This record gives sequence, C-alpha cells and structure tokens, in this order.
Amino acid sequence: MALILVALGLLGIVVVAFSWWRLPNIGSADGGAQQATATVLESTPCGEESEGDLVEVRVDGETRQLRLDGCGHTKGQTMQVQVPANGSAVRPGGGADGGGLHARASWVLGTLAAIAGGGYALLITRPRALG
Repeated sequence: MALILVALGLLGIVVVAFSWWRLPNIGSADGGAQQATATVLESTPCGEESEGDLVEVRVDGETRQLRLDGCGHTKGQTMQVQVPANGSAVRPGGGADGGGLHARASWVLGTLAAIAGGGYALLITRPRALG
C-alpha cells in the first residue's frame, strides 16, 4: 500500500510540474522567437484549407506582412504574437502569462491534478468496514 501511495504522489508531482512548465517555442525548430504586436490586414475563414490570417508585424524596425498561425480574426485587430527567427509564420500568444494554449493547458492539468489528489485523499481516509 505504501509503494502505491509513493507512486501516486510522484505521479502527482510530475503532472503538476508539467502543467506549470512553459513551452514558449513549441513547434519551432529554430528555438528563437521574438515578441511583437501584429495588426490583422486580411482575415481568412477557418477551415481545413485555411492559410491563416495575413498580419503586419514590426520586427527590428522592419515592417513585414506574414501569415498568422490562426484564422478568423477581425480586420484591424491587434494582438501579441511570437515571430520565429526564420520569419516564416507568426504564432499567437506571448503575453505575460505565456499566452494561449500553454496557459489553458496549465490550468486544465493543474485542475485535474488537484481533483485526482483530492480523490485519492478521500480513498485513503475513508474507513473500511471489516467483516
């Protein structure tokens, strides 16, 4: 029984650690991304064939038009984005909290870890009927 509790405790610690771990450059082979503000120039409808919205980004004093890894934004909308070093396509996010998917995944995994921990605590502290 003690071995199971230790294993569950370690699993809980690993889940919480992964839920708070920030992955700012996921999907980026180059590993170097800059924060920038983008303005949507052309919105594209979402779907399987979507190229992504066309945005204007100012990086290192140079204004560029790049595709956003996202769709359906309002024309003229401004947002924080991450621009990879190769400058191919920008990704949404990059706010103070890590932004977007990573922040949501952190909340979901953290909540699941708390619920699982509470459930195990109830199982452990529940008195068993003998007989």
